[in-house]
Amino acid sequence: MSNIVIVTGSVRPNSVNKSVVEMVKKDLEKRDNVTVTVADLATIGLPFFDAPTAPSAEGYEAPHDSVKQWAELVANADGVVLVSPEYNHALSAVLKNALDWLYAEWKDKPAAFVGYGWYAGVNSHANLLAMNANLKLKLGETYTGLAFMKEINPDGSYADEAAANTAIKATLDELVAAL
Repeated sequence: MSNIVIVTGSVRPNSVNKSVVEMVKKDLEKRDNVTVTVADLATIGLPFFDAPTAPSAEGYEAPHDSVKQWAELVANADGVVLVSPEYNHALSAVLKNALDWLYAEWKDKPAAFVGYGWYAGVNSHANLLAMNANLKLKLGETYTGLAFMKEINPDGSYADEAAANTAIKATLDELVAAL
């Protein structure tokens, strides 16, 4: 049984992220031999990165209980799905902060990206690819980009349910194959 963690990329109340995470979760729960955990960054409550040393430094120890729990959750996952809005042509700050808190836990971890927004998450995906030079996630080549008014609406409802689900399925097929 593979454990996949879906990471929320927004902590805003009534965020579209909740709908997109639910779409991803629904797809994964249909699959055999997969368990799903949603890592709600609003609930986890990571502080802004303030460690005295970098997570990549020898002897690094997480300075907060929330970071220790976050590290354990990611370390125990067989794969992760990062779901992110695009804010100002970038990953959300809360997702970037969550990524920044860890290092060893990301190395060679199979991962998938599902982005959404007015630019379908293209720029947030580019940010993740740039960050991955250090993170070393095993990111799949197929990522989902859901565009407002095309696959998903700004209120989180489907604009084109079939297209959204097809895109998500392709991304998750690649992730599950990598596990």
